[in-house]
Amino acid sequence: MKYLCAHRWAFNLWGGALEQREDVLQPATGHEVTVRVTHCGMCHSDVHILAGGFDMGGGKLSSFERAGVKLPVTMGHEIVGEVVEIGPDVTDVALGAQVVVYPWLGCGECAVCKTGDEHLCVKAARNLGIQLPGGYADTVRVPHSRYLVPIGTLEPARAATFACAGITALGAIRKVPTTTAEDWVAVIGCGGVGMTGVALLSATSKAKIVAIDPDAAKREAALANGATLAFDPGMADAFKTINKACGGNIAAAIDFVGSEKSSSLAVSLVRRTGHVVIVGLFGGEFKMPLPMFALKSITITGSYVGGLNDLRELVALAQRETLPSIPLDIRQLNTVNQALDDLTHGRVVGRVVLQP
Repeated sequence: MKYLCAHRWAFNLWGGALEQREDVLQPATGHEVTVRVTHCGMCHSDVHILAGGFDMGGGKLSSFERAGVKLPVTMGHEIVGEVVEIGPDVTDVALGAQVVVYPWLGCGECAVCKTGDEHLCVKAARNLGIQLPGGYADTVRVPHSRYLVPIGTLEPARAATFACAGITALGAIRKVPTTTAEDWVAVIGCGGVGMTGVALLSATSKAKIVAIDPDAAKREAALANGATLAFDPGMADAFKTINKACGGNIAAAIDFVGSEKSSSLAVSLVRRTGHVVIVGLFGGEFKMPLPMFALKSITITGSYVGGLNDLRELVALAQRETLPSIPLDIRQLNTVNQALDDLTHGRVVGRVVLQP
């Protein structure tokens, strides 16, 4: 009987460095599929996973350990690769297929999962890169072939980012009501996901985009990917300057940072009847005077990644149309610790994609 080995970069201590390890994989059974990883995108949420939790505000930290996540953890949830092994019950994918892997796996049985929203499972999440070993490796085991989406002739490195940055941006954009060419949408935070949001907004919406980020290089990249204006939120009178430049007509703000400062700016910027979509997981507490909900008649909603059908739709869209291409920073997997440090300290423009 032939056994495959997975060479992974994992951490054995919350907040510790990633170290290489080798695990023997039992032969695939049932609907399982083994994928040889060719590209794996790096997400800012990996910084929080490594730290062991999210900042919940007020000095409180969520805990992956208390939630049942077991060490060691092999991160990486933006995975593209080649199918190298299939279980005996797999009929919908062939050996050699180039696929992007949907990583947000639920129990598959609860009411939420049955609607197609496995990423919002209320019973037993088992996400690749958190509860299950992810793509910071040369090989990954996927529990069911339905989580594989063929990428055809798409650039593999770019297709990898669709599994999180892509569907997260798409899911957030869909929560913004229909806009016109007279409207503005503010994109707050132009990291990998925010930059993807700018690109997808420019391709799918008539509204003008104002990009907001403290990093000059990211603002320039946002302008190159479809934004009409770009501003530093740290400048003097940022709110007044941005609001005036957009004619006081910001219909929606998508907060890809998710901090106390960014959410406050988002709420301030939108016009009456505006929509605020909070996506980022930087952390803290949301604060707003209660009368303002009524006086501004605004809508505030959260948005967390996207469903399997969203990934299929995004891949199909990219195969059908030429989408703006956000910057990709291709690095070798063995540089993962340096890449995580760069991501932590804001030294990445676009998306880092690792190659084994």
